[in-house]
Amino acid sequence: MSPKTWLQNWFETQKGRERHYLTRFSIGATLFFAGAGLMLFADGRITPSVTQELVALLGLMSAVFGALTSASAYIILTLLRLFREPNDK
Repeated sequence: MSPKTWLQNWFETQKGRERHYLTRFSIGATLFFAGAGLMLFADGRITPSVTQELVALLGLMSAVFGALTSASAYIILTLLRLFREPNDK
């Protein structure tokens, strides 16, 4: 199977699932901002200790996971919009 055929098949299977990827984008953005808030909380409210570092690490992991999830969903949404059939609305 050629890459072009595989890509066309993938787009056909994803057709109509825009809401799924929009939900994934929203969840990723929420995780990102929650992680950023957790890092700010650890920096400003917790005294320097191992607990502060662990909370900041948890916030960093949440922010990275959220950013990756959100970015991948946004890229897929963009590709689905770019390569959809011209007569689809």
